[in-house]
Amino acid sequence: MSSRSLRFVLPALTLNFHPVLADDRLLPIWGKEAEARGYTLPKPFGLSLSYMDMSNPVEVKSIGLTGHPVLEALQIDAPDARFEGYNVTLRGDMWLFPFWNIYGILGYTDGHSEAPIREFGCDIELVSSIGNKLLCGTLNDLAPEVLGLPFQLELSGATYGMGTTLAGGVGNWFALVDVNYTLTNLSLIDGEITTLVAAPRIGYRWQFDGGRELRLFAGAMYQKVDQNLGGSLLNLGLPDAVNGVLERLAPDAHFQVVQSGTSPWNTVVGVQYALNRDWELLLETGFGARNTSFLSLGRRF
Repeated sequence: MSSRSLRFVLPALTLNFHPVLADDRLLPIWGKEAEARGYTLPKPFGLSLSYMDMSNPVEVKSIGLTGHPVLEALQIDAPDARFEGYNVTLRGDMWLFPFWNIYGILGYTDGHSEAPIREFGCDIELVSSIGNKLLCGTLNDLAPEVLGLPFQLELSGATYGMGTTLAGGVGNWFALVDVNYTLTNLSLIDGEITTLVAAPRIGYRWQFDGGRELRLFAGAMYQKVDQNLGGSLLNLGLPDAVNGVLERLAPDAHFQVVQSGTSPWNTVVGVQYALNRDWELLLETGFGARNTSFLSLGRRF
């Protein structure tokens, strides 16, 4: 997740020669001084609602099974996975300084990861009793039914986090770096997803009458995703014949999976349109090994 996944809204920090008169608000700090020098600043507080769709390659680092000696001797390997999902987030932000914004994130993530099973087998030498050796042999006989099937994990839950943006501009050019950290607590299975995002951008803006403004930008997004997942072994979508054996072995057997994203960087391009100083609409797409589509509607106060 969040993954995030990315939660990002471009600032409206610009430079022109038609300053907006400062009011009595305390924020942003040094805001009156900046406006006196000709900067048009965004309103200090904002709320934005965003939607992101993402497809990301994932490496399954380990799959651990517990609940019975035979399960501990069972090896399942599905190293190459892909996460497909989306998140919806609400973000509240505040400009502390004309160049520094901080924000909090609350939302919901829904998706799944899927990887073809490359290895499935029970090591008979790792179990001692004759009965367990026979069960190992039964699982090995079922291997042809399992190999190539998808190893699936449903990843859904509440997402929350915080972030910060550093921004600046010269003339009609602007640049920024956005960094955020989010945590997704999963509801369908045990575990969590942690996501660190860093997103540098550079862009150009055009101003129109009535406070309207168009901004085009390009940049990159770094995303570090770690997923620690667990749950009932019977929820992995294995064939009924395999689940039947596993259920007889240990109905309460559990799995523990550790996986992470494999392509931390991708390229992004986007456009943001300000209808006025109150409303902004942003559309962004990312491409490469990780593909993203992002849409956000923001309101400033």
